[in-house]
Amino acid sequence: MDNLVVVKEFSSHVEADLVKGMLESNGIKAITVADDCGGTAGGQTFIRGVKLLIFPEQKQKALELINQMNNQ
Repeated sequence: MDNLVVVKEFSSHVEADLVKGMLESNGIKAITVADDCGGTAGGQTFIRGVKLLIFPEQKQKALELINQMNNQ
């Protein structure tokens, strides 16, 4: 995971997973990471966020796709 970069941070797993699915359907591999005690402290994601990580070389394309999604 050392070579992955944060493309966006979300306040919930639902938001992060929706964008992750959209990116993956466009050929961009992504993972979500959250410090929520394995889901037992769900409120922590509101404070600390859910990070969406991708490979650096895919960041520009991912940002373009996220912007397109937000503008619809």
